[in-house]
Amino acid sequence: MKTHERSDVIDALVLAKQAEPYVIELRRDFHRYPEVGLQEHRTIGVVTSELEKMGVPYEVVPNGGVIGVIEGTEPGKSLILRADLDALPMKEEEVNLKTKKLVVSETDHAAHTCGHDGHMAMLLGAAKILSENKDHIRGKVILAFEQAEEIGGGIYNLLHKLKEIGANGVWGIHLKSDIPSGKISVDPGPRMASSMYFKVKINGKSGHGSRPDLSISPLDCFTNFYQSLKNLRLSGLDPYQPITYSIGSVHAGSAPNIIPEYLEFGGSIRFLHYEQGLKMEQEFKRVLEKTCELYRCTYEFIQEPKLADTTINNQEDCSSIASESIKKSLGVNALYHYPAWMASESFGFYQKCFPGVFAFVGIANAEKGTGAEHHNIYFDIDEDALTLGVAATIQYTLDFLQSEKNINFTPESDESIEETFIKMNLSR
Repeated sequence: MKTHERSDVIDALVLAKQAEPYVIELRRDFHRYPEVGLQEHRTIGVVTSELEKMGVPYEVVPNGGVIGVIEGTEPGKSLILRADLDALPMKEEEVNLKTKKLVVSETDHAAHTCGHDGHMAMLLGAAKILSENKDHIRGKVILAFEQAEEIGGGIYNLLHKLKEIGANGVWGIHLKSDIPSGKISVDPGPRMASSMYFKVKINGKSGHGSRPDLSISPLDCFTNFYQSLKNLRLSGLDPYQPITYSIGSVHAGSAPNIIPEYLEFGGSIRFLHYEQGLKMEQEFKRVLEKTCELYRCTYEFIQEPKLADTTINNQEDCSSIASESIKKSLGVNALYHYPAWMASESFGFYQKCFPGVFAFVGIANAEKGTGAEHHNIYFDIDEDALTLGVAATIQYTLDFLQSEKNINFTPESDESIEETFIKMNLSR
């Protein structure tokens, strides 16, 4: 895999194909033995063991993850390459959308149904190639393996350490279930949404089901609020700024003939524009207050929706470099234009500190049965896509570190970032 003769360029795709068995073996190992957030003990052990074999120095950040460093033979800029470590607390099916999966979790309480197993394997594959080709690296490559991305449990400590180290840019990959396998999106601008979570308790007055007039039903109050919340899409929010919101849990009562004393509900809000998020936060609280007043109920926030801007935005100059990297390593037909994904991801925190690109790598393949939505029991990966992700990572790394292109970026202040962590209950 190592290039024995010094040349001006290396073939990222050729080297990625050579590393394909290594990457697939790692992906299947991670998938077979998944661990949920802040419990990734075996997973971290595998990552650090592989880095040791490569001769890559590393540090384990408590409740943060692993940071490794590959020093090039020439001085220059620094680039962070990031992957996430954790699985989801769920059981997966043994089949995908068409056939039996190649590998299945061996535990009933955790599964890699979001693609993090592939993310780790691709980064380790890229690290192996880069560590064996240091003479082509101008500067420094920082490997960041983040714990507990799904619950936001590792980003705080990991990001603080990365800020101490310092970097000029950041690159990350997310496998994408509805993009065709063989395609990669590195579009500039918004890529994933900011999020606000909420959990509310509505207090009424319990009573017997035969005399509802003597009680105050929190259920009646909630159903009216829920309908008003849905109507906000038409009457209270800008139709030109994407936003999604939903109720994911509702709990009330214990018997069919008792009107409950209270009701609890929770959900999430996702948005791409700060102004739209602010409007939604204000309207949510206004409508909740007025509805409870109308139904003679009171309310309290178990988790108050608080506006925080964590949108993932691909920096335009970095996206331009990435587009050329994809063309160079995989061909122009590999580039794929994809709208913003309304899910949320902690990668937005990296982009508050460093300019960067979050690439979507397609894994949808009807013949193989891959393409089920993320966090779905039928979710599966087309492993052929992993090689493309490795090649893209290598090429972007080399191109970014060698580029003289001016990157128009101003990092957010430490105070602003800390405030965002606090709002999202992520500070440790």
